[in-house]
Amino acid sequence: MHHEDAEIQLFDAHTHIDMPQFDADLPQVIDRARAGGLLGMVSSSTGPDSLRKTLQIAKDYREYVLHSAGCIVSRITRTDVESLVALTRAYRGEVVAVGEVGLDYYWVQSPREREEQAKLFKAFVQLSSELDLPLVIHSRNAEAEAVAILERECSVPVLMHCFDGPPSVANRVRDNGWSISLPVTFRAYRNRVTAAQTVPLNQIMLETDGPFLSPSRKRNEPANLVLGCRALADLLGLPVSDVAAATVRNARQFYRV
Repeated sequence: MHHEDAEIQLFDAHTHIDMPQFDADLPQVIDRARAGGLLGMVSSSTGPDSLRKTLQIAKDYREYVLHSAGCIVSRITRTDVESLVALTRAYRGEVVAVGEVGLDYYWVQSPREREEQAKLFKAFVQLSSELDLPLVIHSRNAEAEAVAILERECSVPVLMHCFDGPPSVANRVRDNGWSISLPVTFRAYRNRVTAAQTVPLNQIMLETDGPFLSPSRKRNEPANLVLGCRALADLLGLPVSDVAAATVRNARQFYRV
């Protein structure tokens, strides 16, 4: 723990605390997050079963774990979407956002499947407007395509989670007043570093995306968020405490906490 980190407070804008990797020791994971200065986190569910499990975790850790209801974008089916739309409507009072939802061109390659994916994505965009919930976007290898759909069809605040789009798309995100969230490992990705320098700090959040994108060989977890905060402060030449405060404020405003 660096001495300047001792007092900083953080907020994990996107993680997956319901995943099996956390089943054995979730209370300890939450304790380490609190000890690491985290004021809270948003856990993104990834399907109907995950949604039910995350609802329970959010109840167990009320006001500390918040719930964004989404899907695994590369594997989403029409049946899943219908089920998720119905569940998100039913639990509107217990979710803070719709997402992650979007496009995944890394795993989904055929034009026909991509077209279907875009239709399913649009159903979630409509749901976010209907329920007046902010939208968390997964846009792997499809940033420009996702942004084009959002520019046409979206009327709520947008967070591009784990943003890795090229500079031209980072400019559009900035100009649309949308937000990006950066994983703790963002310095290893050229587009992410450029985006962190392009998008103003009041449109940036920090996330772990745990258990994924780990800074070590172990699973990633919310307590690691301080590493991303230090990396962003270093890149921008700002005090760690300023970056921590700004990213917490941005997440609270976006998720209306």
